Amino acid sequence: MTDILLPLSKKCAYCQQLKPLSEFRRRTGKRSKGQSRRGACRECRKQREAAAPAAPLRSKASSTPAIAGLAPSGPPPAQRRPVSAATVLPPKPSPAKAHQHSLPERSKEGKAPSASPAAKAKSRPRGAEQRRTPPHRGVKPDPQDVSALVPSAQGMILMRGHSDKGRRWHQEIDLELAVTLVKEKAAIVLNRRTIRRLYSNKDFRKLILTRDNYTCYFCGLYGDTIDHLLPRAKGGHTTPVNCVCACNLCNQTKADQYVEEFMSR
Repeated sequence: MTDILLPLSKKCAYCQQLKPLSEFRRRTGKRSKGQSRRGACRECRKQREAAAPAAPLRSKASSTPAIAGLAPSGPPPAQRRPVSAATVLPPKPSPAKAHQHSLPERSKEGKAPSASPAAKAKSRPRGAEQRRTPPHRGVKPDPQDVSALVPSAQGMILMRGHSDKGRRWHQEIDLELAVTLVKEKAAIVLNRRTIRRLYSNKDFRKLILTRDNYTCYFCGLYGDTIDHLLPRAKGGHTTPVNCVCACNLCNQTKADQYVEEFMSR
């Protein structure tokens, strides 16, 4: 026994008759499905299309109905009196606009009257003149005056410098070390809280070797290394006063000895 597939049908929205789907137009859109159709069948569509051009076109002139044989109410245009400007009252300002500041009156040339210098001075804020004048920082200290250094509450002084590649760095050191670096010509005083290291590692090595003409301080031969007169292990620092040029042999032999102890051998 075979099943007979009946054609799919739909009820028309106008004639209320059940008709096959081929009589209806397909729906278009994202939400429409494969079997979705419009509401009007083919015959109803033809009837609606035939009745559409028969409808009268309404123009703007016919939008207001006029009765034939009747004149418009009111006096003719020639007999109407012109409305004087005195009878027209100006609109009242809204309460929101009443609180706005009124603009200055303009002169005949169309420019607003310029304010006096005294009025301009009053309109400026109080701190404007104070911001224009730079603050009084006092007298700049001498670069070699260590007495001008004043440590912070933690007893530290800020030291600034630059690396071999030009990158800036800074660190905090104690007051005693800052005084030593300034006295031994390795730094200068910028202000009462800051000192600046004069040489990077590469510049400092070049300074010492050229100053001593590549001559060993201990034996007088050719030297290309730097040695500390007061060893760093005993409190010496890398400063132009404490460093000298030395050969590799003397530098290795001296190690952490004092100069007098090494030269007495």
